[in-house]
Amino acid sequence: MTDTTTRWKARLRLALAEKSVDAETADAVLDEVELHCAQSGETPEDAFGAPEEYAAEVARERIPLEERSSRRWDGPTRSDLAFAALAQVGLAAVLSGVYLWVCDGTMLTVTPAGLAGTALTAIALLCACCAAGCARSRMRGALGWGVAALGAVLLAATAFTTLPGTSIGRLPAPSLCVLGVLLLWTAAGHEPDPNREQREVKAPTGPADWLTELPRLLEERHGLSRARASELTREAAHHLTATGHSAEEEFGPVEVYALRLAEEQTPPRAPWWTRDDIQAAVFTAVFATYLISSLSSRGPLWQTALAATALAIELALLATRLLRRRRTGSGAR
Repeated sequence: MTDTTTRWKARLRLALAEKSVDAETADAVLDEVELHCAQSGETPEDAFGAPEEYAAEVARERIPLEERSSRRWDGPTRSDLAFAALAQVGLAAVLSGVYLWVCDGTMLTVTPAGLAGTALTAIALLCACCAAGCARSRMRGALGWGVAALGAVLLAATAFTTLPGTSIGRLPAPSLCVLGVLLLWTAAGHEPDPNREQREVKAPTGPADWLTELPRLLEERHGLSRARASELTREAAHHLTATGHSAEEEFGPVEVYALRLAEEQTPPRAPWWTRDDIQAAVFTAVFATYLISSLSSRGPLWQTALAATALAIELALLATRLLRRRRTGSGAR
């Protein structure tokens, strides 16, 4: 079994767990996948597609709609995402402090350019982590956080290049490590909402409550956009007005109807920047630039060797992903 197949099966098992598929059913699905691939010679990716999409298909086929709709929402809150992003900033501060301590000595020269640029870089990292968390959890705000991260990066670049580089003091490098440890300690002390696992959708007591709950479920639980959730809610309201029936009589429980609507929607295309081949191309460009810079400046041999190794690995990954994408496209035709 190749590493790619092992990773695909691990992602499938995780995706099945996220869809509330029990362990026995998950084991049966994985056995079916392994048997099909052994008989056909295909890889799981070629035969079944992305593991997350296949897990959603399995959940639709093997778990009754009513059972899936009664699932409790225990996803991360905005506070959880913020503290997780704070932990990432703390880790970056620790690593940066250690690196500067080793390379530049115990005392660091503080300049306006370095101080402002470093602070803005930390803000950019915090915003980027929040954007990634919102995107993974299907929460609103991913685009806003992403724009904020980009703006902070541009401001940081401007600060590094335009502000004065004169010394305004000295700073011990270990203080960055201490700051990072404090941020990590603060993030580790965050306690998730103890009542999150007990949250259940309140049973609507009337048509207004039913129509109020529907867009919330579509947005927060099923990840539809606010505009699409509002549109579907308006359609349901117009239908109820025309028929004169109650929402429960016409559509059934709001949780079940929300799930049915969500599954009928065309899955949104993943943003282009999340594609594996795009990310591999970006990293290839970064490592190639670093290698060229190291060669032209006659930098240390270990840096050149590290950049060359990283570039070779990324080129191999990029070629593999492009070939897989081409093979998948040919098979679809």
